[in-house]
Amino acid sequence: MDETKLRSHLQCPVCTFLPHNAKFFACKNGHQICEYCYDKVENCPQGRCQYSFPPTRELVVEQMISEADMKINCQNAGRGCNVELVREDKIDHETECLSRLVPCPDAICQRLVVLSQLDDHQDDGEHDGRPVPHTTEGEEHIFKISYVADIAHRHGDRFYANRSWIEGGFCFYRIIWKKTNFWYTWVTIEASPKRAAMWKYTVKVENKVTGACVETTGPVMPVDWTVKKVMESGFCLTLTSVVIESLIEADPGDYEDRLPLVYTVKKIGS
Repeated sequence: MDETKLRSHLQCPVCTFLPHNAKFFACKNGHQICEYCYDKVENCPQGRCQYSFPPTRELVVEQMISEADMKINCQNAGRGCNVELVREDKIDHETECLSRLVPCPDAICQRLVVLSQLDDHQDDGEHDGRPVPHTTEGEEHIFKISYVADIAHRHGDRFYANRSWIEGGFCFYRIIWKKTNFWYTWVTIEASPKRAAMWKYTVKVENKVTGACVETTGPVMPVDWTVKKVMESGFCLTLTSVVIESLIEADPGDYEDRLPLVYTVKKIGS
């Protein structure tokens, strides 16, 4: 059977895609449909047939698509990607695909969002919004961001306003998160794990009055990583509330307690 005919038998009859790693379902009369189109219909579009609950999986179709020696659609086809590629190239594309799902960098939100729609998601009024470009000073591909966190209200779990900035065409996020008696901070880049590996960050917390100082260096986290995965990796600065108290700078003038942080991000690869 030639490729064109095989594709016509395997593709979803609604969107005409052969999405890699997607589920296929069948109605009670055997008409197949991909999971993306199934989520948009109530009855089978090929005959108004009914679906069982849960719907019957077309495992043979899924297996044939996964082993097909022809161009297939990106697994994100149902989310807007129109790229077709052979199986050997799909991994490289799909890890960079702008239509892939990523967790919102906001440690409290963590909602899965299509990467190309992250701007709109962050402009919904419940987030800090998108960053403004940052101008690098000094050595190329090394930049520093100073931030003073107002932590006067530091009891209970809390996520401190996410500050983000743009450098070298990439968007970076500074994350500060308090959970129980521990504080965490790290830097995330709006890019894939492969591109994130090209950057590292250093965060320094210093009370210049008392001389207390804590500093750590680690890899920048890819936007694909959830907070849970960051925690499991250990690549973040973790401080206890006792240590935080020793680093706080009190400001008698405005009655606020502040935590001075300096983030340095450096490109280490190309």
